[in-house]
Amino acid sequence: MVVTDFLIEHFQDIMDYNFTASMEQDFDKIAEGNLKWQAMMKEFYGPFHGHVTKTIGEAQRQSGERELGIDPVSGRKVIARIGRFGPMIQVGHQDDEEKPKFASIPSGKNIETVTLEDALKLFALPREVGEYNGEKMSAAIGKF
Repeated sequence: MVVTDFLIEHFQDIMDYNFTASMEQDFDKIAEGNLKWQAMMKEFYGPFHGHVTKTIGEAQRQSGERELGIDPVSGRKVIARIGRFGPMIQVGHQDDEEKPKFASIPSGKNIETVTLEDALKLFALPREVGEYNGEKMSAAIGKF
């Protein structure tokens, strides 16, 4: 959603269905030999390139971050954001004394749709469930 919102905000004409339809008509004319592709590209690319250059200089960087709330256990912020390996949940901040915790957002959810409840479930495991023969037992996901 962040990318689409950015494109709609800064490149409204290109995101318009009428623009796409017009471009398709031009491509048809090129295929039929009624329009030279160089002329079409010059007409489109000149203004487009200028607009891209201007937008790069002026557009505010989108953080792609959404604060979900506060972790009731640690009292730290819970954030949904894009990380190095894709959409993720982060509890805490890198400047905190305790290291932040990270978890990938599960499929079927994204930064816009994940809730605080969804996020907290990702950090619920491993959890201690009791003792067996004098040793602590914990529940987790995985083989071991």
